[in-house]
Amino acid sequence: MTQIPPPASPATEPLFTVGALTAAVTTVLALLVAFGLPISDDQQAAILGVVAVAGPLVVAALARGRVYSPATVARLTRQR
Repeated sequence: MTQIPPPASPATEPLFTVGALTAAVTTVLALLVAFGLPISDDQQAAILGVVAVAGPLVVAALARGRVYSPATVARLTRQR
């Protein structure tokens, strides 16, 4: 039976991608506020809330084509 290698890069790890997306938006938002963009605390919380909800949905949509069910992997490895 063929062994399936572990993910080779962070790009194949959806959780890393969600974390990176959230961290990037948080960092950009903090920089904009530090350089004078007039955003209230409520607006910051709203933006981060949208990212917290939309981030996983975007990552799931993008990663869907890269993941396989265990049954699919078993079928594909039997064919080789």
